[in-house]
Parts: sequence; C-alpha cells; structure tokens
Amino acid sequence: MSVDDGSSLISILSTDHGRLRREQRDIRKRDFSKAIRYGTSERSWGRRWKLEYDGIIFIVDDTMSREVTAYPSPLAFAPIDTKDRILHNRANDLLKLKPELCTSHTVLVVDNSGSMTTHDIILHKNRQVAAYSITAMEFVAEQLFRKTVTNADVLTLVEFDSRAREVFARESFDWVLYNNLLSRRDDRSFIERRGLDTLDAMYGDTNYLEALDAADRALQSVDHDRCALSLFFLSDGAPTDARSLGITKEIAKDRMMAKMKDMATKYGDKLNVHMVSFGAIGQDFSVMRAMAEAVSAADSGAKSDFVYCGKAANKIESAVSSLVSSTTMTRTHLLSSDRGKNRTKRNVQLESGNSQDQWNYFPISGHLVYDTENDRFVDMMGLPTGSFVGSDEKYGENHLNELHENPPPFLAINREAFGVGAERIATRCYLAASKSEHTFELQAMVAKETNLVERPADNVEFHKTFCETQDLAAYLAYEFNTLLVGLPWYEKDKTPTIAFLPCSILVLDDPDWPFRGVLVEKKLNVEKYGWRKYNDNAGGVDGKYYHAPLDIEREFQKLDEVQDMIIEEESEEESEEEDEAQDNHVALADGRKIEKNDAVEPTDYVQAFTHFTYLFTARQVMVCDLQGVYNYDLVPPTFELTDPAIHYRSKKGRRHVFGRTDDGEAGMDKFFKTHKCNQVCKMMQLSRRNRNWRKKWRTDHKPHRGRKNAPGVAHKPPPPSTIRGFLRSKMGWE
Repeated sequence: MSVDDGSSLISILSTDHGRLRREQRDIRKRDFSKAIRYGTSERSWGRRWKLEYDGIIFIVDDTMSREVTAYPSPLAFAPIDTKDRILHNRANDLLKLKPELCTSHTVLVVDNSGSMTTHDIILHKNRQVAAYSITAMEFVAEQLFRKTVTNADVLTLVEFDSRAREVFARESFDWVLYNNLLSRRDDRSFIERRGLDTLDAMYGDTNYLEALDAADRALQSVDHDRCALSLFFLSDGAPTDARSLGITKEIAKDRMMAKMKDMATKYGDKLNVHMVSFGAIGQDFSVMRAMAEAVSAADSGAKSDFVYCGKAANKIESAVSSLVSSTTMTRTHLLSSDRGKNRTKRNVQLESGNSQDQWNYFPISGHLVYDTENDRFVDMMGLPTGSFVGSDEKYGENHLNELHENPPPFLAINREAFGVGAERIATRCYLAASKSEHTFELQAMVAKETNLVERPADNVEFHKTFCETQDLAAYLAYEFNTLLVGLPWYEKDKTPTIAFLPCSILVLDDPDWPFRGVLVEKKLNVEKYGWRKYNDNAGGVDGKYYHAPLDIEREFQKLDEVQDMIIEEESEEESEEEDEAQDNHVALADGRKIEKNDAVEPTDYVQAFTHFTYLFTARQVMVCDLQGVYNYDLVPPTFELTDPAIHYRSKKGRRHVFGRTDDGEAGMDKFFKTHKCNQVCKMMQLSRRNRNWRKKWRTDHKPHRGRKNAPGVAHKPPPPSTIRGFLRSKMGWE
C-alpha cells in the first residue's frame, strides 16, 4: 500500500468518505426506483430482498415496491500489503519499548452489549456498526488524509458488556489501525443474529466500572508530560453495575463519578474526556452526563463534554470530530509548553489598551552582573547596559558620563506586565532620580522576574541560569557571525547578524520581598520592528508545529547505542539530496565563482544559527527558542534576541542543566524534525554527514580575496574570558 505516491488508496477511501457525507444529508430522498431498475438484488431474510445501488443497500418487501430500510454499503477495507503490516508492528514494538515517544494516546471504550445490535441508527446496519464505521472514518482515516496524526500517536480499544476486554493496546495510527477498527464491526446476517437472542440476554449488561478501570490502566501505560491523553466513551444505555454488584444505583453512580474525578486529578490538563451516548431518546443517560461533569469538577485542567446523539449518525460524527480537535489542541499545547509540576503561577495583571501607566518605585541597593568564569554575581559600577544602548546621541556623552558616575537611585516598575513566559514575567521599567515619572532617566528597559509563587529563597540566584544561558548564546552568536564572512554573498554592511541582549541584575529594597532581584535589559522596539518568535524549544517554527512521524529504524538504532548518538535530522532520501547539493556548493567554492542566491531570506540566518550551535559544540548544546526583533536600521542589520533556551545533551543523563526549558536530546530531536536546511545551512555545510564540520568549514570557507579587513575565520579573536571559563567548566563536564 502507498499513500504518498499512487493515490489509489486515497481515491478509494475518499470516495467512501464523500458517499457517507452525501448519505447523511439525503439518503431518504434518493431515487428508490433507480435501485430497483439498475441495482443488484438478492434474497434477504424472511421474504425480503436486498438491493444494492450506488453504494446504498435497500431492504425492500417481497413485492419490491416498499422500502423497509436503507443503509450504506460497508466501508471498504484499506488495501494493506506485507510491508505495511511490518511497519505497523515495528512502530508498535518501538512505542512499547519507548512510550515516551508517544505524542497522543486515545483510549476508545465501546459498549458491546446486546442492545448495540439494535437497527435504529439511520444510515447504518446497527448501533455497533455505526460506532466502528464512523470512528474508523472520522477519527482515523480523516486524520490520515489531513496528516494530523503520525505513527507517534496511538489508540487502545476497550470493549465492554458485563465484562471489559482490551481488544488491542497502543496501536499506531495508520491504515492497518483503520482496518483493525473496521474488523470489529458485527458482519453477521439477520438470520445469524436471530438465533443469538439468548446470548444477547446473557451478555446484555452494560457495566461501566470495569470499563473505566480498564481505560485507566490503558492511560497509565503511556503517561508522560508531552503526551495528550483522550478517553472516548460510547454507550447506548444506562449502566447496569448496580444490579451486577448488588448495590444501589446511587452508590454505583458515586463510584463512577469518583473514578472519573480520580483520573482527572491524576492526568490533569493532558486529559480530554468525551462521553457519547446514542439511541432512543427515552434512555437514561444521566450517569454519563454526571461522569463528564465530575471531570470538570475536579478542577485539574482536564477537559470533558457529554454529547447525546440520538439516532443520527451525523451527530456521532460531530462528536468524533470534537475529539479530534481537542486531542490536537492538547497535543500542540503539551509540545509547546513548559511542564513544571506542583508550581503555582503568580496572579499577574497584563497591560491592555485601556491601561493607565501606574508605577511602583524601589530604591536600588545593588547592581550585579554574572561572572560565568567564577560562577557568581559580581558588583558592577555604573548604569545597566540596557538603559543606555543607542542613547548616546539623544542624551549626549557628558550626560551619560555623569549618570555612570552617579546612577539614578530608583527603579520604576509598571504595575502591569506586558508578557508572561514559561518561567518569568516581563514588565516595563525605568531608572528614576526620584519617585516621579518626571525624573525618568534614559530609555525604557524590561524587568524580568519569576512568575511562580514558589520563589527561590534568594531571588538574585534565580536569575543565574538565565544569565548563563544568554551569555553562552551570545558567545555562539559571535562565532556564527564571524563565520558568515565565508559565505559567497557576504556583504559587511548588509549580511544579517545575530545578537543577544546583555543583561544586569538590580537588587531592590522591597519590604514585601526580601532580597528582591530583577533582571533588566534593553526594551526592544517591537512597535517599529515587530516581535517574532523564530523558533522555540519544542520544535516549532514561526509558531507552527510540524507533527513529524517517528523514524522507527533510527529509534531502534538509538536504543542499541551506548554513547555518542547522532540525531537523524531528515529522512535518508532528503539527506542524500541535501548532501549532493552541498557537494556541488563545495565544488563551486573550490574554484569557480558562486553567484549570490536570491532565495536567501533574513530569517534563514536565525534557523541556520540554531543548527550551527549544535555542530559547533560537537552536538552537545543547541540554542533555540529564538525570539526578538529584526532591527534593519542597524549596520549590519541585526536580529536582537532575548530569552533563548538551551538543550544540553548529557552522556551521564543530567536533566535540565540550563533550566526547566532544557529538554536535552529530546529537544534537539524536535528541532530536526521540523528544520529544513536553507541556503545558509547548505553553504556552511551543516550536514549530519560532515563529521569534521569545524575543520572542513575553516578549510573550505576562508575569506574571499579583496576582503583584507574582514575577520578571518582561522584567526578570529578569542571569546570573552567569562565565556571561555564557562566552556572550561560546563563543556568539560563530560
């Protein structure tokens, strides 16, 4: 089977999909006479006939003049070959060994009691067939068509009547799963079913509690901070647990609500619960509604809803579509958010268009900068760098010198924040000569503080990791900018560069917050240049997340590797094409003239920088979460960035070396799943196959002739001493 090339499967299943849509609108209005004239016919149960025409099965009386019922022909199975089954099984095996690779896990719980064989769902043979047909089409096929799921998403099926049974566990989303769901349809004929009334009576119970326990066990099997969890519960009747257990209905209901509340508390905002009922309007579905309400009442962030579909297939379809939407939203949220546990966020008032500037004034008792070489903060004389960058012409050199000698004694902080990040809040601030707006000095800065109630005892130390991260990012940006001279289209005043804002710590006298330290830096001109997050620490690019499939064989290979694991950036075919292109570039650079590539965009330098940091540090560090402005008025134009995140790949299993946003090798993997090498990457030979990248780059990309004053790559000045010390202390750990 092939989905990507021949489209045969898509054609077959899209036809079924479209037909189902048409039938849901107007099946009862179709021309019955055409089915009589042109359809195929065969004897059905009793004295009736079955006619099939244009994808619809009509059951008619013996005179073929009166329609008894009609429903779609069964959905076709996807054509699956041996290769597809092998890939499906390999993905399942991998995710059972490494459940942390799962990005979503849906537990589908389907009522399979005798009442599910009732023939009252319009367009479908019976309730059970409707449940599986619609789920297979809307939840599996539709997402495969739209490519909103991959083999990193899994589904577990639980069926229940008097007992609960796990039919299959954690199967990857693909066309094999689609077929597996369709195979659960009851395809017995009416004659075969008619003789099973006794068995239906024996197995007619609808016991919820055991089904919920089975669902909970399934959810626990894949429970990590980056996996969206969904419980989709379908039933056509009230529970019979009270009769089975010999307890009252109220006690049984309380147990079910307690179970739902327990799951909501356990899984928190990772969990979506959808309770879907269908069948006769007289049925009692109050318990299912109460179970959904219990999830919301837990106030844990878990989301739930209850939907009554009656006998309408399109309402079941809408319920399934709602499941798709909520699962996708939760998965995206988990991939893009910080997942600190047991942390309470501060209650922060954000600026709005109607806000009035209101300021709190605090005496400044200290000015500190972080000395990376000695791993400590040191006293600093003069002004914070962020207060005067770019202010020389406006205030004059003499005035700046005076302020450096006698810095303003107060820091005015706005009472409303303008931004909230994963760990900090950002607020506008000014240096002030007194407790008055009329005495504000120099330009606006940004004050950054923790957004958590559980603040560290020493609020100055809280900023150490951020200063350390930003210093290392600044050094790597310096290295990157220096190497840009080797690009064939390099122009000293026009080629964009990368810069990270310098920062200081101001210690404030605050009677309500002892040892209060705020990190201050330049306030970027977002009004003119626009704020942009170019990539983040979860693999997103420009706010978009590509839900990439697992490279199964590579993941198995990584399981066997003990040390020095190399991350697979792209598929084998893409890498080969990329390497050929890079070889062409090298050959051209070796002797022939290279023309400037007009396809290079300024943002290409930002994405290439993240890729560069990974190779420059021998695959040990990656700088990402790049956000800020593109200041095109500077010469050369500069990306002014702040608040980067760093992923550190530790051979000893160290976690969160650079704070809670450090996802280690997993974060690096996410970047390479979405990153597509641009012209800057290719010209700098940022290739997974280039094992001696730094040596090869220095050899092949020396400054071009005619640039005598350009900084040579092989003779660049040494990094700042503090960063050099950082590299000795941190990079030499392992």
